[in-house]
Amino acid sequence: MKRRVPYPLQTIPGLITVIILLCTASPASAKGAFREELLIFAAGVTSTNASGRIRGYQFVDYQLPVKSGQSIEVTFKPGNRSAYFNVLPPGSDDEAIFIGSSSGNRFAGVLTSDGIYTLRVYLMRSAARRNETARYSLTVSLADSAPSAATESLPVNAAAFAQTLELQGIRFQITGTNNGSVNSVQITPSGLEIDNSPIVRAIDGTITGAEVADLNADGSPEIYVYVSSAGSGSYGSLVAYSANRRKSLSEIHLPSLTENGSAAQGYMGHDEFTVLEGVLGRRFPVYRAGDTNARPTGGMRQLQYRLVPGEAGWLLNVDRLVEY
Repeated sequence: MKRRVPYPLQTIPGLITVIILLCTASPASAKGAFREELLIFAAGVTSTNASGRIRGYQFVDYQLPVKSGQSIEVTFKPGNRSAYFNVLPPGSDDEAIFIGSSSGNRFAGVLTSDGIYTLRVYLMRSAARRNETARYSLTVSLADSAPSAATESLPVNAAAFAQTLELQGIRFQITGTNNGSVNSVQITPSGLEIDNSPIVRAIDGTITGAEVADLNADGSPEIYVYVSSAGSGSYGSLVAYSANRRKSLSEIHLPSLTENGSAAQGYMGHDEFTVLEGVLGRRFPVYRAGDTNARPTGGMRQLQYRLVPGEAGWLLNVDRLVEY
């Protein structure tokens, strides 16, 4: 029997019948212990709840038969902050289309492939090594009708930002409302081998640009969407995804500047992002004590980020800091 891996290698209406299909590993081999539960929706049922408990390296795979075009919504409530869930497409044991540790405790979208999707519940490695436990509950909704307002496609006439980018045979269509201080961005991929489901994200601010690149030169492109917050600060943020092995999208995480003391010193927003040679560039003015928002006097600071695999998904690490 093929051993399942709880952590992805790259950073993807009445009666409910829950069938426990399999439970492997004895207590002596708990590090690899997992179980599978098949969720079957009876006629007329659109949602169900599941709950359980995991410890250490144990994990649970909730298997959900899905037809192409159905919309899904999953809400996860963990009793341990180190517990998360991933969503894996049909036929995959380690390529996730949603990674909870970087994207949160809620997944919603339209699924484009027939087959069995897997909702995998697990503890992060750091907590698993400490043999921690976690109780949790999952609420899963599945519908044949149009997706809910939170996930439906953005209307074309409302998209103040619209751009299509392509690299290495993978295409990304980016649309955004850009209306007010809180907006939405939708990224619709095409050309991926397993899952081309649209991704919709709420953003604090408006989209200022988007670029496609292959920073780590692995033959699978990434999409970078640049966001600037409302107000005089214009603080920059990033929505980014990588096409893992050209199969599905995994989120790219940009750490907060506060995690790097030298980079954050004198920072007051007005970021600019751009793709450079093999790195992502970010520059902003540096403020000294007493500077007004409109008149920084500390010059400019530029950060260069390298794309590296993270514990779950992908991570942009500061590779170089330059001031001028």
